[in-house]
Amino acid sequence: MDDSKKALSQISHDELLRELKRRAESGGSPDQTVALGRLDRLEALVERLCTLMSGLISASFAAPGRSAPPSDEELRARLAKLPVKMNTKTASAQLSDADVPRTPDYSGYQFPTLDLLDEPEGNYSEKAAQVAQDQALVLTKTLNTYGINGEISEIECGPVVTVYSVELEAGTRVARLETIAKDIARALTAPNVRIIPNMAGSTAVGIEVPNKVKEKVRLKELMSGGQAQGMMLPMFMGKDSSGEPLVLDLAKMPHMLIAGTTGSGKSVCMNTIIMSFLYTKRPDELKLVLVDPKMVEMAMFADIPHLACPVVTEMGKAAAILEWAVTKMEERYELLKEAGVRDIKTFNAMGEDELRAQMNVTDDAEWARVMKKMPYMVFVIDELADLMMTNKEVEQSIVRIAQKARAVGIHLILATQRPQATVVTGLIKSNMPCRVAFKVASGTDSRIVLDQKGAELLLGQGDMLVVTPSKTDASRCQGTLVDDREARGVVKFLKTVAAPNFERQLLTLRAANKGEGDGEGSGDAANAHKQDTLFDQAVEIMIESGRGSVSLLQRRLAIGYGRASRLVDLMGQAGLLGEHKGSQAREVIVSMEEWQRMKELRDQQEREGTVFERPGDSDDDALRMHDEEGY
Repeated sequence: MDDSKKALSQISHDELLRELKRRAESGGSPDQTVALGRLDRLEALVERLCTLMSGLISASFAAPGRSAPPSDEELRARLAKLPVKMNTKTASAQLSDADVPRTPDYSGYQFPTLDLLDEPEGNYSEKAAQVAQDQALVLTKTLNTYGINGEISEIECGPVVTVYSVELEAGTRVARLETIAKDIARALTAPNVRIIPNMAGSTAVGIEVPNKVKEKVRLKELMSGGQAQGMMLPMFMGKDSSGEPLVLDLAKMPHMLIAGTTGSGKSVCMNTIIMSFLYTKRPDELKLVLVDPKMVEMAMFADIPHLACPVVTEMGKAAAILEWAVTKMEERYELLKEAGVRDIKTFNAMGEDELRAQMNVTDDAEWARVMKKMPYMVFVIDELADLMMTNKEVEQSIVRIAQKARAVGIHLILATQRPQATVVTGLIKSNMPCRVAFKVASGTDSRIVLDQKGAELLLGQGDMLVVTPSKTDASRCQGTLVDDREARGVVKFLKTVAAPNFERQLLTLRAANKGEGDGEGSGDAANAHKQDTLFDQAVEIMIESGRGSVSLLQRRLAIGYGRASRLVDLMGQAGLLGEHKGSQAREVIVSMEEWQRMKELRDQQEREGTVFERPGDSDDDALRMHDEEGY
């Protein structure tokens, strides 16, 4: 029977038919013979298949040139030879005020000293090195358990995460690592891990594992690193995953979007940015506008000399200030055009003689009104969602500033805890190349901020992902920790050095908005034209057309709905238009002759002295002078 099986397994189909005929002719039943042949051949095929499978299984475990999985002792010996990269360059004894990058000419201004800041932590690297070695052993064994052959080539231990660079065997797909990410986190007793498919300058795959003990990154340590040399608006953000200081220049960003849930470190990050400016810029070099709808987050900075106006807590005033910033941006561009330069840096580098000759100014009175140095302006808005809900038209102002204001030194820092598509719109996001994401609620929120997932896996308390114009791949960092006690100490010191010098136009804008919100106080033509430079032109358009239409102003003046609607409201308050009539256009109740007479009276009033608001417009002053002088 065995010889028959062997013979049948080696013959072709035609030979099998001939053999069956021979057996049938020798006396066997044809049906029985056919069945017997089929059975014999099936058994032969099964034997050959089993032999093949046995060979394949044996080859997978004992292939030529491949050794058996290493033992724990061998793994420990390999990993002990692998250096753990850490940043241990800065010692607290070496920190001094001379290391902080500042303008050489102080002009009598005193910067806060580093003694007001807390000391950095010590002995963190020694404690984290042994933990990283132990985790590397567990990680290697876990990869072998799931059939992934790889070798750890590098370990970078940062303040919040440790990055293990794994060289995978040829032919191993990165997707296999992503499918077992949760299993790796369970084996390492970590809340989660993040797989980095591509690492610049390396063929390895990165595995980010959160540290069991976090390092507190202090502002005092970062300021003496030397990374901020040559930067115009340095921001000491924190440390990256390798422990290197992360210092960004807002002038190159040039605008920033910050998102994160409550308790993720968003407010501390903004405090860090403001403290960075206080330590590196004088009040004549930088003006800050702080918008704080919560009324408590930035209240500690109410007395710093860098403020262009008091801390804004009302969203209506914040929207008006952003529109003022658009107007200021256009004025600065006109000044750069007259000076024949391209940006604020070149303008500030010009001497007074060169600037006067370039602008061809001969009259001393006119020269006294020319801006000699142009300060940077930074608008810090704590809650973008609240601003967008109360003033939807503010998006237009934000987009215009983000698109054009870089060359004239106007920058935006927007923060929100609700990174939704209705808040962080496509236009806003596309003009914010620098984006910082703290822990968010879902992967969808992470995609809205960073255009990629990952922020939902962060740990909170300063753990963040940063995207910059020069590096579109998100970098994981630990944010700088600035305590309220440190901030209060710095503000207290600065109060003894200089007092705030508020911008007069912004003070007037605040009073005008307050009167407008009360329905009185700014409802006359003498003050209405001060609130919007297009007021006189808009009135003439209304009188010529004979109807008070918002859409007409939008078309004729090429402005947005918000500004056109506000112009119509100002005309109504000034008594130039009639009452609302539903969806119909408002009636114009003055003629062109009457309007010309009103303007003559207004101009005569201004020539004789100042234009005063009516009593009750301001809680502080019964009278406030309107002044159109800029920076």
